[in-house]
Amino acid sequence: MPEMPEIAPVSSEFENLKADNLPHAPLSVNAAQIPLAGGTDPTYGEVQWRTLINGTETTERDLVLGIAEFGPGHRLKPHRHDPGEFYLGLEGSGIVTIDGVEHPITPGVAIYIPGNAEHGTVAGPDGLKFTYGFPNGRFEDIEYRFT
Repeated sequence: MPEMPEIAPVSSEFENLKADNLPHAPLSVNAAQIPLAGGTDPTYGEVQWRTLINGTETTERDLVLGIAEFGPGHRLKPHRHDPGEFYLGLEGSGIVTIDGVEHPITPGVAIYIPGNAEHGTVAGPDGLKFTYGFPNGRFEDIEYRFT
């Protein structure tokens, strides 16, 4: 059996990367413990979501991360917002239309939506679930402009 190389000690340049030295505390969130929101405002469509990582007025974050859930044929109506966004398919299927171009989404498919691009989603016959994210600190600061 080959001899294992000796592991060098961690250099002092990494000492500042400890959790208690970071600008924002690490966070672990269980999606099953976050209640669904949405689904009741006809402006948005029938989409529901769970915002998992989000800043508040007193707790800063560097990004927003959540999960969107759609029943069969449910929609997120066409809209725009300033920050770019990503989707990552988790379950089911659907179509994400970005500036008039349709993009299928299924588990494992990542979609990048540029800032201010018009986009909307329609779930397939088995519904759809995807992760979404923004490079913003608070979901509440993102202004959705529906078409």
